[in-house]
Amino acid sequence: MAIVLATTFALSLWIVLTSLGVSSFDGIMLALVIIVLAAGARLLSRSVGSVGPGSRD
Repeated sequence: MAIVLATTFALSLWIVLTSLGVSSFDGIMLALVIIVLAAGARLLSRSVGSVGPGSRD
């Protein structure tokens, strides 16, 4: 669900930045950074949760 929210926020931000006169390419790059960071945080939280005392492999 967090990735969906991050994607929605990033694309909305891209639209707002484009309407304010920022380069479309710069806006989409910022949106992609937000989406990749959200996906990376999701993957990292899954892998960190499976490591530690009491975890089963």
